[in-house]
Amino acid sequence: MNVFFHYGALGDFVLTLPMLRRLVGPVTLISAWERAVLAPALLSADQKVTPMDIQMWEFIRLHAEGGPTSVSPAIGELFSEAKHVISFVSTGEDDWAKNVARLAPDAKRIYIDPRPQEGLIEHISTWHIRQAQEQGLELSGPVEIELARNPGGAGGPIVVHPGSGGVDKCWPIERYEMLVRALLERGTPVLPLLGEAEADRWPKDRLDHWVRQKGAKVFGTLQELHASLADASGYIGNDSGPTHLTAQMGIPTVALFGPTDPRVWAPVGPSVTVLAPNRPEAMGWLEVQQVLDACPVQG
Repeated sequence: MNVFFHYGALGDFVLTLPMLRRLVGPVTLISAWERAVLAPALLSADQKVTPMDIQMWEFIRLHAEGGPTSVSPAIGELFSEAKHVISFVSTGEDDWAKNVARLAPDAKRIYIDPRPQEGLIEHISTWHIRQAQEQGLELSGPVEIELARNPGGAGGPIVVHPGSGGVDKCWPIERYEMLVRALLERGTPVLPLLGEAEADRWPKDRLDHWVRQKGAKVFGTLQELHASLADASGYIGNDSGPTHLTAQMGIPTVALFGPTDPRVWAPVGPSVTVLAPNRPEAMGWLEVQQVLDACPVQG
């Protein structure tokens, strides 16, 4: 059995899925609960995945010096039966690693640095897998993501998500306004999606405008986001967690990049178009017509 620990933002989590797909045997996935319970819907139906909440007290105590001194029978069984413990939350030299070594002495323990080495130009998912293999973790061959079949039917909307956790990753909102207007003029149905970051960060008048005038939907949970994407015929968005999630769902995705390097951070999926400058720069480089030309559904 593989016991897999990850705690990070949505995009970082989604970019671990290429490794998760290649794990041999059942997986207990320990992460933020919303992410953990979503993962089985993104993986093969044949892959047995058991989600667990990383915020459980016994898992939090793994970071403490000398603790936990005892664990429940269920957690004790989890560690005793583990063949591999794969961690994105420890360096391998800290209290977490010492505690896990005590609880799972027979397991091979794999420690993954979730961020790329400075100066290394390699896709982050490849970097994860390479680290695991260098530590002796056996993985299956690459698993392809299937293109979503007839997503949303013939009339499924283009989902447009103008947000991101990083403000500098966001294409100017005025250009998103122009994009949505142009798509509607083509006769293409559009569903703008807004997340908690936009609800918290945007001025109230802008939020009201997008919700009332453009029919934007505000999602509060990953399950709501996943459900909103299910009927999409295509997607356009910044370098963000929802963009990575959409690509992994097999939905044709256009990802808009500027300050981040797509050679490292591009979404992974069967139909991904990345629009990026020759070298990282501010998002103002990208014009509306370039995005329209790349639109996954042409009017």
